[in-house]
Amino acid sequence: MPDIIHPNDRPPVDSEQRVLSANQKFYDAFNQQDLEGMQQVWISDPSASCIHPGWPVLRGFDPIIKSWQDIFENTDHMEIKLTDVQVVTTDDLVWVSCQENLFSIHMAGVQTSQVHATNLFQQVSGDWKMILHHAAAIPAEPQADPTSN
Repeated sequence: MPDIIHPNDRPPVDSEQRVLSANQKFYDAFNQQDLEGMQQVWISDPSASCIHPGWPVLRGFDPIIKSWQDIFENTDHMEIKLTDVQVVTTDDLVWVSCQENLFSIHMAGVQTSQVHATNLFQQVSGDWKMILHHAAAIPAEPQADPTSN
């Protein structure tokens, strides 16, 4: 169950389930490589920003959607499972912090990686729209040296 944080003990601006549903729609579009679904998640505004791990900052709806198109066209199969999900609400914005556990299938086998993401949502006409996705790779934990005792 995700942690729900309400700064200053304010009531949430919307039910936690609607916020988590908006976040899940993003990951559903990602996992299904669904460009139309991704377009529906994002706010169509020049203030939107997206930071993929290792990429420059993308600003505005069109460059962000183009980046997802490129990712989907150049990825065989990828699945993301979320852990450590936390939701923070304010009067105007809601952000979701989570760990993305990525599983990619390649010719050489399955590759796993971990990314920490912060997803910021703004309410637009009663719907929560993504205004920021910032993902950063989490360094792998060092492996113990089996020869050292």
